[in-house]
Amino acid sequence: MNMYTIAIIAGMTLAGCGNPEGKKTTEGQTAAADTAAKPAIAFTNGVTEANRGSKSGKVQVKATLDSPGVTKKLYIWETQGKTLIVKDSTASTTGTFDFGTDTYESGVYAIGPVEQNSAQFIISVAEPVVELGFRSQKLDAGVYAINSKENEGWAKYVPQEKTILEAIKQNRISMAKTSMKAQFEAEIAKKEAELAGVQATLINQYPGTFLAKLLTWKQEPEKNNKSKYWDNVDFSDASLVRTMILPDRIQNFMRTHSGGEENGFLNCVDAVAQKAMANADVLEFALYQMLSGFYESNMENIAVYIADNYIHGEACGDHEVSNLLKSNTDAIMSLRVGKNPPNIVMSTSEGKGFDLYKTCKANKYTLVMFWASWCEHCKGEAPEVKMYYDQWRSRGVEFLGVSVDNNPILWQNALKERGFTFPQVCGMKMWDSKVAKDYKVTKTPTFFLLDSEGKIVLKPKGIRETNQWLAQNLK
Repeated sequence: MNMYTIAIIAGMTLAGCGNPEGKKTTEGQTAAADTAAKPAIAFTNGVTEANRGSKSGKVQVKATLDSPGVTKKLYIWETQGKTLIVKDSTASTTGTFDFGTDTYESGVYAIGPVEQNSAQFIISVAEPVVELGFRSQKLDAGVYAINSKENEGWAKYVPQEKTILEAIKQNRISMAKTSMKAQFEAEIAKKEAELAGVQATLINQYPGTFLAKLLTWKQEPEKNNKSKYWDNVDFSDASLVRTMILPDRIQNFMRTHSGGEENGFLNCVDAVAQKAMANADVLEFALYQMLSGFYESNMENIAVYIADNYIHGEACGDHEVSNLLKSNTDAIMSLRVGKNPPNIVMSTSEGKGFDLYKTCKANKYTLVMFWASWCEHCKGEAPEVKMYYDQWRSRGVEFLGVSVDNNPILWQNALKERGFTFPQVCGMKMWDSKVAKDYKVTKTPTFFLLDSEGKIVLKPKGIRETNQWLAQNLK
């Protein structure tokens, strides 16, 4: 059960920096593909001198909850792709919140009592006051602008984009199930043209705004042309980091131009990195998006290539990446087979202390299983998990269940229902718990099998693969 759709990273053939000696390139094939590219989608350029570049300034943010309920505190988060970083907070007992005036950089932000109940909005330094209203306690279901042209347009765009993208997604799912693809391709093209029309309308209605620039970057006028795909994105503009543009566009770019070969993936990394070198912040952001995307897509060889060549290597030329990026990279690399993942020291469901490293030393193998009470796949595998634990426990194999729940009652009820007798822990913050973040878990169930030294020996896709491996290695 996925928290969100993980990007399927695929390659663009284009010579770029960091191309190791002996790595195959196919520039000739690229040129031929571009010549035969499909007609470009109509493009509306909303980038002007008024919104070009990254800008910072003083902005006052206000919010009014029409039905405040139990909400007494709101946070503002700066977005960096899917990552939210706390920027400010304020409290109120009346449902009217005033964050005061602070320095912001133009971009997409989020507001809410918790990350799971937050709504995205735009802060542009061209608007000294941004005031939002919320009709529902589920903030993203009823956000509206009280005093912000940027967010007036954003509130118009978001629901339309959501509806159109969902229709495209369903057509792709249907197309994958049949050999009769033409009708679905035609419907997808129709929906893509509809979305481009919505973007064009709002760019013309709100000229010179950050929204107009954002919608310009969202367009893919040269979607089917590899060498021109990124032409409408300004990689020198650091406000790219405060949007979902690069994660989304990289995913679409890879999906469209993937050859499904490792060489294509590597060339894609080189191409994006070469573009991103226009700005140091954008470069670090793009590298980390690709690194984590490849890792989460179980393409660890490509993640290692990025780490070795761009983050710890010299492929970035004069650009020196930050220690923070290096640290985050090392955290991901520690989750590879043969490495020691972070220790887990937590209290179990029975109130006992648990230390993963100590448990590993006391056993031949230890299986760490991330699961959730609401995950149907986890529920379906539960009987086999219990059966295999009972089978292997006497032979030196321990299990640890790590729940990504945030409701203690649902968690405890699921434990009783499934009859798990092995140690169980839960951070009670869903995907935002420290243990889930340490292990980069974005879906359930997820498994890690560790040996007595605490090293990962297997990252099985399911409990049956775990059983097969143990049967072969514990004879």
